[in-house]
Amino acid sequence: MRTENHRLIRLPGRVSGLARDARGATIVEFAFVAPVFLVLLFGLIQAGLTYWTKSTLDEVAYSTARCMSVDSACASSDAQRAFAVARAAAYGVTVATSEVSVASGTTCKGDTNANAVTITHAVASPLKRMVPFLPYDLVASACFPVVG
Repeated sequence: MRTENHRLIRLPGRVSGLARDARGATIVEFAFVAPVFLVLLFGLIQAGLTYWTKSTLDEVAYSTARCMSVDSACASSDAQRAFAVARAAAYGVTVATSEVSVASGTTCKGDTNANAVTITHAVASPLKRMVPFLPYDLVASACFPVVG
């Protein structure tokens, strides 16, 4: 009976000591901050990759439109699409031939008799479900006037 009273007396001291103990506070704060930090970090990386891919597709579309206008190697639509796929692969972006659309002799951005190229590329990102404003498709288009 005496030991039970002794435990009851010391219990409030242990509880108050536990409430004042700050040894685990850092890990609790980290548990709250880490998910937000990681989403921001990976979101920034994904935004950079998306911007880089869009810039690459813009350059590939322009180069393909120019090739259509000045180079006989891009005479057929199959050769034009193959040029775009190879040019994108040189930058490390995988583009399918079905994603490349070419048009010859069209009016584009005020230029009559121009060659136009449009590339529609699907964005592969694990963040699309968490960040709803990420684009699902990147669209790059370019025109180049027919020379000669």
